[in-house]
Amino acid sequence: MRRADTSADDRAEAGSMRAGSMEAGSMTAETVMLAPVLLLFLLFLVGAGRIVEAQGEVNGAARDAARAASVQRSLSEAESAATEVAQSSLSGDCSPQVSLSGTDWKAGGVVKATVTCQLDLGFLGFSGAKQMTGDSVVPLEQFRRYDQ
Repeated sequence: MRRADTSADDRAEAGSMRAGSMEAGSMTAETVMLAPVLLLFLLFLVGAGRIVEAQGEVNGAARDAARAASVQRSLSEAESAATEVAQSSLSGDCSPQVSLSGTDWKAGGVVKATVTCQLDLGFLGFSGAKQMTGDSVVPLEQFRRYDQ
């Protein structure tokens, strides 16, 4: 009786070895098929992170440009100061276009600075660019003389 039990155990063990040998390469195949999907997902995350970071930089440049423009005496000085500050804030990431349209240049008015920049996405292997725009509004002092 003991001998029959042993042969049944041997058969069960042999059967499990055959099933295992058929699945031996499946983990490798699954990994090879899944790797490109994971890499694309990582590229997407890097691209999305860069877009969010660039939007923050452009918003900061618009804020700095509006502040620099608000302390000037004339609108022409304000435009040149805003452009200079925006270019130094973005420091070579792009060449910003600065607009002060919508500015109410008088005592108690406001300076509205809009900074526009093209973000190149070529570093990710994508061919294209995304336009980033940032706005900021800063009040002008109530009791200060402003030249037109």
